[in-house]
Amino acid sequence: MSTLPAAPAPRRTRRGARLRLLVCLGIIVAALGWVSARGLTGSLVYYLAPTDLVTRHEADPGQRVRLGGYVVPGSVERAGSDLRFTVTDGTDSIGVVSTGPVPELFRAGQGVVLEGELGPDHAFHSDTLLVKHNGEYQPPAPGQRPPSDADLDAAG
Repeated sequence: MSTLPAAPAPRRTRRGARLRLLVCLGIIVAALGWVSARGLTGSLVYYLAPTDLVTRHEADPGQRVRLGGYVVPGSVERAGSDLRFTVTDGTDSIGVVSTGPVPELFRAGQGVVLEGELGPDHAFHSDTLLVKHNGEYQPPAPGQRPPSDADLDAAG
């Protein structure tokens, strides 16, 4: 056995510590970039038009998507808790079965965005219905009453 004291462990240099810190930060930035890119991939297209949905359905049947278009006048029917109507983009139309809550501004001719999937019956099954509107409030003229739900249903 040697009675000599053990050699001191080599001290890490500042350069080595700085290099290790930069490598760790690089890995963290790359991981955050990858997570952000994966999260945004599904959000790049806000919604598909009926024409796009029909062609995309052939490639991705049953995939959850957003559908946007206009409600065809005369197509709105209430069947129990379901709302059935047709959405068009001016070229193609697609039947919709909506099971979610119906916004107060929903009516025929209105722009809508739906979330759901195209079913095997070639109808779009939606659980989320959003109404597109310009956001401007126009109060009724003096002496007029605001339209009721019955008035909106009769107009659509």
